[in-house]
Amino acid sequence: MTRHETARALGATVLTTAGAVTAFHHLWWETGVFWALALVLVPGAIRERRARHGRERRARIEAERAELATRGPAPLPGPCCRIWKSSEGAAHGADCTRPPAARTILRDAEQRVLDQLDDDTRDTA
Repeated sequence: MTRHETARALGATVLTTAGAVTAFHHLWWETGVFWALALVLVPGAIRERRARHGRERRARIEAERAELATRGPAPLPGPCCRIWKSSEGAAHGADCTRPPAARTILRDAEQRVLDQLDDDTRDTA
């Protein structure tokens, strides 16, 4: 905790306690003053806490980015199996590591829609 955050949180705690003690003795005007002052300090303590967490988060992200920059670019993934080029999207061999949804063959209607989208994008390009 920073000094400002600690001071504001401690001040709010002391004022709240003082308000509770004065309420116990039926000093309502003083109770209201103590609790109002405590309510003034609480948002400042919350703001200081959020600022501290933000600084810590930014420092952590910058350290992670610096570490990633020292590693260099990630290697490209290898082919999913031995027949990955000749299968043209159909189910690959038994050693294929692609997810099942990527290895299925499209139905005729789906292939027509895909071809139509492909033709539309070629016309606009």
